[in-house]
Amino acid sequence: MISILGLLLSLFTSYVSYPGAVAVRFNEIGQAVQYVDREAVFYIAVAIFLINNTLISTVARLFTRVPIGQIPIPNQPLWADHRAELNEVITNWFYAIMSAINTILALALFVLSLLNRSDLTATPINYAWLLPLSTLILAAVLIALPVRLLIKPAAHGER
Repeated sequence: MISILGLLLSLFTSYVSYPGAVAVRFNEIGQAVQYVDREAVFYIAVAIFLINNTLISTVARLFTRVPIGQIPIPNQPLWADHRAELNEVITNWFYAIMSAINTILALALFVLSLLNRSDLTATPINYAWLLPLSTLILAAVLIALPVRLLIKPAAHGER
């Protein structure tokens, strides 16, 4: 929920601060070389948000219907005896992916609004941290599921 609220806040505050034509691509010296209407940026972000949240939450709900024998996981016999816990682990992981994408989109909209502010002299290189941070967020979420599935369910419940 926090990532959704953060994305919505970023979406609306960015939209208000964008000029009519939003600079979206820059050359080597930081000059804008491609522009997109601010309405297009807004609707693209809304579309990504809706597709991301709808698709991932649908897959998370459908996962509970997949037979345990068709799920390629480590310690499958142990997880078969703890299907409710497995469903919770996988569902939470899907929601973590959704949150990661929402967070990255919110950060991207925020950076785009900063790059398009006329009162700042920011250049795209000032925001080079966005790509490594986005990669780190996605990698952490993607690696978390296999690591969690390697932990046996009985051992997890005893902590």
